[in-house]
Amino acid sequence: MSSSQEERQEMEIQQEFISTSLEEHNILMLANSSKLWNTAQGKAIDFGNLIHEMMSKVITENDIEKVVKQYIQHGFISKVDAEEIEKIITKIVTHKSLISFFRNESTVFNEREIVDVDNQIMIPDRLVLTAKNEVTIIDYKTGKPSKRDHQQLLKYEQVLKKMHFKVGQKLLVYINEEIDIVEVSSKK
Repeated sequence: MSSSQEERQEMEIQQEFISTSLEEHNILMLANSSKLWNTAQGKAIDFGNLIHEMMSKVITENDIEKVVKQYIQHGFISKVDAEEIEKIITKIVTHKSLISFFRNESTVFNEREIVDVDNQIMIPDRLVLTAKNEVTIIDYKTGKPSKRDHQQLLKYEQVLKKMHFKVGQKLLVYINEEIDIVEVSSKK
């Protein structure tokens, strides 16, 4: 077969591929998230991701209103949803077990990459560093508590200790109907 025949055949195949209608092909999406589109579980995941993303922009209680307004202005949330979201974020930030971690006195690192000895990148949701070089690890979760959540914070602790930080509290913040705080204890 000559090169011009190969090019013509390749072009014909390409045109057939591009022009194949959705009804004529037998392709199924395999991405897990596609199975969740337009489902209650999918909406819950989207909501959890949204809260998580917005919390990454909150350093102190004073940031809440500004962050919510930005999300409205960019069209990410409606004004109706904004009220509910602002209430949830305020409940987190003003929770009696968390309020001290949302003050100006500490240095905060939201969504900051840390790298372990195997060059695995981890991104804790919130690290709160005191003047005494002690860090509190805070991680936000939606859904049901799991052992994996605890293991994740223990892994963060290991890496931070290797970076010569003294790790104080390790807190899981479960954001559901209520805000539940679970302190993770270190393995002995």
